[in-house]
Amino acid sequence: MKRTINNSIVLNETEVNIKNLLLEFCNQYNSTIQDRTRHLVLRITGGWVRDKLLGDESHDLDVAINHMSGEEFASKLSLYLTKHHPDLPLSSVYKIKSNPEKSKHLETCTTKIYDLDIDFVNLRSEKYTSESRIPVIEYGTAQEDALRRDATLNALFYNLNESKIEDFTNRGLQDLQDGILRTPLKPLQTFLDDPLRVLRLVRFASRYNFTVETETLTAMKDPEINASLLHKISRERVGVELDKILTSANPEYGLRLLNYVNITESVFNVGTISSQLSKFNSTNEIEQYGRLSQQLGPQVSAATAVFPVFKSILLGSDNHRLIGSFNTVSSKHLWLSVVLYPFRSMSLRINDKMSGIYHVPEIIIKEGLRFGKHDFEPVSNVLANLGSSSEIWANTVAGTIARSRLGLYLRQFGIYGDVNILVNCFLEALQQVQHLLKPSHDEPTPQPPVLNDPDINDALTATISKYERILGAIEEQDLTLVHSLKPLVDGKTISKALDKKSGPWMAPVIQEVLVWQLDNPQGTPEQCLEHLKRSL
Repeated sequence: MKRTINNSIVLNETEVNIKNLLLEFCNQYNSTIQDRTRHLVLRITGGWVRDKLLGDESHDLDVAINHMSGEEFASKLSLYLTKHHPDLPLSSVYKIKSNPEKSKHLETCTTKIYDLDIDFVNLRSEKYTSESRIPVIEYGTAQEDALRRDATLNALFYNLNESKIEDFTNRGLQDLQDGILRTPLKPLQTFLDDPLRVLRLVRFASRYNFTVETETLTAMKDPEINASLLHKISRERVGVELDKILTSANPEYGLRLLNYVNITESVFNVGTISSQLSKFNSTNEIEQYGRLSQQLGPQVSAATAVFPVFKSILLGSDNHRLIGSFNTVSSKHLWLSVVLYPFRSMSLRINDKMSGIYHVPEIIIKEGLRFGKHDFEPVSNVLANLGSSSEIWANTVAGTIARSRLGLYLRQFGIYGDVNILVNCFLEALQQVQHLLKPSHDEPTPQPPVLNDPDINDALTATISKYERILGAIEEQDLTLVHSLKPLVDGKTISKALDKKSGPWMAPVIQEVLVWQLDNPQGTPEQCLEHLKRSL
């Protein structure tokens, strides 16, 4: 899809100040070097150039230097600023070492000037051999540096010395305008050299609604790349890319691309602890895990086909409560829950301790993607409770559920109640229509596949209406903020009233307090204590 791009780079005030400062140092340094071929030339590379041409601001600068390492340049710049601009020292300079075994080939030096993060790195070439995937990295030309990048539109440079855009691939500007992702060199070799580039292209596609060029997309399907993603790339780096895909403008498009190139299982897996799982679990359990992993692809295919219709119906309706939940929920939590649905009822042992059994969705999110507690806890909790949730919702709709039962159920999700509601709603809707879907083998595009089936629309509309009624019932019973409800009487008061020292017996008593106050919303602490004395 054609898009309008700027024909020049417009710097903001901070960027102008940084440019002037860098060129001031650069000119001073060059004045001491007689050989003009050894003069420093500074280029801003990568995403900053792309985003500027698209009219977006970027807050990270990558500056490539032609005849000097990033560390040496930053050190000399720091000395220059200390002498000529003592009021403007660099922030601490950090050297980030390369780790080529995990596909992190660039050794960079990072600092901050005018509160903007800047990475300094030398222009380089990378040469791979058939014996090793660890590249031989050498100083390179600007063209060599451009050709080693993941996509032509990411290989655009802004020459600070000459204030001009440079397109050494001769395709970057046109591909940016056309919204096409392609590799500067042959795609298969590009991906075999660094398989993480596959995930990076998927990330750019889902963020900008770019289309992946056919030859590039075909190369992404190579089975060797799939294996390399499992064994060569660190799970942290896989997680970083997936995080950006799931929080992008079009996460379902990114997931469709992962599915199309057959790497869904390589992304959503247990990571480096697979050998531990084999050691501490039975053969049957490991085989079951393998079978469930094979369901991830079909799950993604169905969910990403239905979600655009679900979203359109929801946002076009007057179901304001559910729309509020939709607008609140993180797309990352939603899609992690939806994709990992096949593992909802499975747990595995990861060590020989008593507490060593964990829900598989938690293992995948924590160990396989290296996401934190704020991700694996709500997703695992929602999926593990899907069975009880369906019963709760049925009784809520029927009006037969006790206020205490509904309240205690909602409390277990804490601040992630909206995640639970929306995930339940979409997964139920998906189950209603999954049998009506037809498989598609077309190349993914930013636009979702068209589903013109009145039966699908009717089923989705009915499910959305059901959950709007559920939210209405929760609101009517004044349980919207039940997760923050404090017990009417605390442990100290209970101990004094019952003349008993605090101990393990207190936890179920506090739970009884919550049940009583939920069923007696107008009750007083005194009445609650009387209830406890009678019932204990």
